Amino acid sequence: MDYITEDILAGELVPVLLGLSNETVETARRMYHTHNVVSHVFCEHVPLATRISLCMKFHTVTHTSGDRLMVMALEDFASKYQNTDVLLYLIPCTEAYANLIWRNRTELESHFVIASRVEMERVWFGSNTIKKEERV
Repeated sequence: MDYITEDILAGELVPVLLGLSNETVETARRMYHTHNVVSHVFCEHVPLATRISLCMKFHTVTHTSGDRLMVMALEDFASKYQNTDVLLYLIPCTEAYANLIWRNRTELESHFVIASRVEMERVWFGSNTIKKEERV
């Protein structure tokens, strides 16, 4: 594998998490311990207690009216890896960011693999979570 940047390898899954919540922290930890990858978290602000983490890199984007600033930040991040062999996996970790992705899906799909609702829940809560309907 070739180094692309100091923390992303060619052929690697790159989790891009939107929003800072309990699901974000747990997802980043699970991705790190299971797949040994660092998650890139895009959020409005990072509490001091959370800033130092081995499993997350933070990208703060101040919230303004509309989605444009966050979409531009995501597109800028993705453009750095457009000619590389990495899979950018976009996972919203709050309902507000899931709605942001839904509203801007056309622009984001050209750069990211976007998690579906079922996949978001599987990633947030772990693959061992099985709904009652699926057991039958």
